[in-house]
Amino acid sequence: MVEEDVSTKAHNIRSRVLNYAIIIEMELANFIRDYFIENDDKKIKFGEWILGKEFFTFEQKIQIFQKIIGENINLEIFVLGKGEYNLGQNKKGLMRKIRYMQEIRNVIAHQHPFRDEGNNEIAIKYNFNGKKKEIILNESFSNNFFKEYCEVSDILRYVSNELFKKQ
Repeated sequence: MVEEDVSTKAHNIRSRVLNYAIIIEMELANFIRDYFIENDDKKIKFGEWILGKEFFTFEQKIQIFQKIIGENINLEIFVLGKGEYNLGQNKKGLMRKIRYMQEIRNVIAHQHPFRDEGNNEIAIKYNFNGKKKEIILNESFSNNFFKEYCEVSDILRYVSNELFKKQ
């Protein structure tokens, strides 16, 4: 019974993480679409024909987003949650958070979890940039990932609103 509960929780956490990462990827795609296309009819086609296709990867969306915000330095301070966030000073931090979400999405999607017999939890071990890493699929991990997702999503929404309200 305990084994089923742990496995079910791990499965649910993997599902949530994948869902959050997909939403971030969609928000990046929408940002790119809105940056390059003003006509609503063309936005739909651009999204369907290019951004939504499997050849236009999460990685490519991240790279294009990074170039766009690199050219728009005047996006400075806004309120995020309980405090101010200075995008001009935190672009690298934002990109690190997006890259982290991409890394975790890829691991969750492509690595097989195993049961850690020592603590009866489900884990995934993997190598990233030559470093051995491990994810324990528990509520703490899920809550931390959700916190990162909320922050990145809020920032993407703010940047989109600020950048595209002037066009």
